[in-house]
Amino acid sequence: MSARPSRVLFIDDDPDMHLVMQMILAGQGYELTCCQTGSAGLELMRRNKPDLVLLDIMLAQPTEGLQVACQMRQDERLRDIPIIFISAVGESVGAEYAREVCPVALAADMFLEKPLDAATVRDAIRWVLDQQANRPGGAPGASDS
Repeated sequence: MSARPSRVLFIDDDPDMHLVMQMILAGQGYELTCCQTGSAGLELMRRNKPDLVLLDIMLAQPTEGLQVACQMRQDERLRDIPIIFISAVGESVGAEYAREVCPVALAADMFLEKPLDAATVRDAIRWVLDQQANRPGGAPGASDS
């Protein structure tokens, strides 16, 4: 059976960033879904589990992205989904926020700072998905049957 494309969920409150991510990932073989709120992202994850989540830290609320990551890490069905944080606040500030909001949110697989570089984003996604595929029981893009 052929492998399905890896499902990537991008959660960012800026619709322009959705267009940027669509351009960055066009032709890369990923199934990209975008949403603007943490609650919408969590709902989508529970309906159609992605292989990877790209998550902005500062959504409608300054720590909403960290709260989403925290909920993911505490949910048995979502805890193994890799997370790449994307933010303009910088990794050290993001880590400070995470320690205050939910230390388990620090378990993100990678942190990318805005503005985004297309090659860096593609390399990061590829690397994280490769790492996930090498974990026991984790094979993004594998057949669901």
